[in-house]
Amino acid sequence: MDKPLPGVADRESHQAATSSSRHPSLLSRLATWCTTTVWRTCVDWRDKRPLAIRATAHLTIIALALIAVGLSGVTIPTPQIAAGSSSENAPLFSAAANVSAEAATPSPAPTAVTETADRGENGDTITREAVPHTTFPDRPRATVITHTVEQDETLWTIAAQYDLAPETIAWSNREAIQDAPWLIQPGLQLFILPMDGVYHTVRDGETPRSIADEYGVDASALYNEWNDLEEGEALEEGQLLVVPGGQGDEIAWEPPQPEPSQPRYSYKYSASSAAAPNPNNWFILPTGSRLVSGWYFHDPRNPTHIGLDYKCHLGDPLYAADSGVVTISGWNGGYGIMIELNHGNGFTTRYGHFSQLVVGAGQAVHQGDLLGYCGNTGWSTGPHLHFEIRKNGVPQDPMAYQP
Repeated sequence: MDKPLPGVADRESHQAATSSSRHPSLLSRLATWCTTTVWRTCVDWRDKRPLAIRATAHLTIIALALIAVGLSGVTIPTPQIAAGSSSENAPLFSAAANVSAEAATPSPAPTAVTETADRGENGDTITREAVPHTTFPDRPRATVITHTVEQDETLWTIAAQYDLAPETIAWSNREAIQDAPWLIQPGLQLFILPMDGVYHTVRDGETPRSIADEYGVDASALYNEWNDLEEGEALEEGQLLVVPGGQGDEIAWEPPQPEPSQPRYSYKYSASSAAAPNPNNWFILPTGSRLVSGWYFHDPRNPTHIGLDYKCHLGDPLYAADSGVVTISGWNGGYGIMIELNHGNGFTTRYGHFSQLVVGAGQAVHQGDLLGYCGNTGWSTGPHLHFEIRKNGVPQDPMAYQP
């Protein structure tokens, strides 16, 4: 069917529409012209130029970054939530997904977990396997510690407790044990090394080389994490050094038997068989003098020394510091010829390096009674009396009990 020719009414509506479309165009042109005129009149381009330059630079950098990302084909991975899900291009777990999954899933007990990558036909997946036991590597202790001897303990049981050789305990506590391990008492404190070896107290004039030679190790063994010692650094008298793998003198584990010609040399470790005289609960000077010729208690030159070395001449009389019962009489390692008195009030006293004794084990003595004569037996470089006071087995400073 042919379209009808436009009539008069159609022509008038078309003209009205054309006229209305021209008016907005003229208005927008007028607004643009006014804005441009005002901008050119009011704006000083010398002030706006730095801002325009910076804006242009930033836009350029952003555009270059977008172009680089587009050309490189980088895609942002989507976290894989299900542990067992996989796809041809599935990415591995992200750290955030791991943390959130572990926090949301309660576990009855902490267990070690291992992750293994399993490559299958459909892609890479991660399987988390529970390990029932956590294995910690064996590391030596970082420091030397102390152990307080308890009732019925021996050097053998203490060594087994710390996985050490009993010789290590003996070599590291020679001043406390005096090479007489059968004499250790409850309350005595012993040094415990991190490994087998020797705990050495530096003497005057010693060097790392001389100490290493003494214990059969290389000098480099002394420069370790426990000694805080640098190569070329001078040693100080009284300094304590860990000597890993060091070997000391052979240890006698049993007390020597008394000689038949010396019946007074005997051992009696209990005072119950004799009625002890009442102690005075204070001590007199066993030599009759305050003069000291050797080490003090915990002397800085010998920190492990637990007695007081009183001065005396060979053959000088030595006396009981308080009333008690003789519980040990005879040769005892580094003490040489020794007397121990139990005073019945928690205190015991020990007297070392005698040349001769006049009392035997089990005998009751009163304060001031003669025990024997000054000598130079055992660990001694000259006549003197090694004197100890112990309270409930714990060594005390004799200077604190002097009259």
